[in-house]
Amino acid sequence: MTLVLRLVLLGCFLLVFSPAMAVDTLPQLQSTGPQGLPSLSASSINASNVADQTVSVTCYLGNPNDREVLGSIAVSNPLDAGPSCNSLNFSCRGRCFGCYSDFDLSEDICVDNAGRRFLR
Repeated sequence: MTLVLRLVLLGCFLLVFSPAMAVDTLPQLQSTGPQGLPSLSASSINASNVADQTVSVTCYLGNPNDREVLGSIAVSNPLDAGPSCNSLNFSCRGRCFGCYSDFDLSEDICVDNAGRRFLR
């Protein structure tokens, strides 16, 4: 085989198999309450704001793993999920989480009132 053909095959191999070898090392949301939860704010998750797109958010009172749903809203920026849930529901008093589906991670991302992100 020629060197060029080997390089092309190696490039194809890396494109196909390198995403499958990546491991998500994101912290999970614990069911013990919002105190001491691992935050994703320092990680490399990018929530880009795309014009004319809305994200469907489910609002939870307290920890989302306790499944106390307050309702659903639509936001234009995923980072607004938690603050929007907290501002629209009087019963939240800063304790609510807004969760949305992240199809790239195949997980739900939850945002608290301070804008910190967690995997659910």
